[in-house]
Amino acid sequence: MTDIKLSNQTWQSVSGCYVTAWTQSVLDVWVADAFGFYAAQLGQTDRIAALSQNRCSDRWTVELGEKVHLGQDRTEIMKLEVGDYTVLPFASDSMDLVVLPHTLENHPDPHSVLREVYRVLRPEGKMIITGFNPFSLWGAQAALRLKFGKKWWAYEREALHVRRLKDWLKLLNCDIVQGKYGCYAPYVKTQIWLNRWAWLEKAGDRWWGMAGAVYAIMAVKKVYSPTLVGLINEKPVSLPWRAQPALRGHTENNREMHE
Repeated sequence: MTDIKLSNQTWQSVSGCYVTAWTQSVLDVWVADAFGFYAAQLGQTDRIAALSQNRCSDRWTVELGEKVHLGQDRTEIMKLEVGDYTVLPFASDSMDLVVLPHTLENHPDPHSVLREVYRVLRPEGKMIITGFNPFSLWGAQAALRLKFGKKWWAYEREALHVRRLKDWLKLLNCDIVQGKYGCYAPYVKTQIWLNRWAWLEKAGDRWWGMAGAVYAIMAVKKVYSPTLVGLINEKPVSLPWRAQPALRGHTENNREMHE
């Protein structure tokens, strides 16, 4: 309970709210264009309402736990608790949208979580992933703290680099259709200093777009299968060009010689 409370306090700090606000703004736009019947959000449901602007008929928020809670009103977002994100209570090829806000980087086996999400997604289904970018001012601050043996709440585990994430998605036959970086200001503890660094938002987005503290990626599940085109219609070979057995000519020549 103490760890959960401490985590909430850090996310509720000035910089934590700064990241949350940017993430929420991106998700509100992206999920609005994701249509279908079933959508789910894995993790961070206490601070990010990733599916609030989505119009899927059945929507779930999934957190780690032991109980399963189903809402009575099917138009509302229903709550689920699972033992691990590597085992989701959804059928294969059934989900239209799965959102993972900082879910992969907070899990000890992010690749297995990604494979499980791929399993439950239907063909052409979408997954949206957000995470901290180690190639940023936040990443540099985290590396400096780690050098002196200090852990940072934003980098409790090793940050998942975008390049590695792209490789995993490529192995799963997923196409990245959209990507975005944000939060170029350094980590600060007061609103005054955050306002002083506000000019970095426009400058960073223009001059060093890949150095944002947070990234968001949208990928689409692709399923490739061979297509039968039918039998090739062969035209009959004309009689003058049809091959004749060599023995026939040899036999006729021998018969003429004997005669």
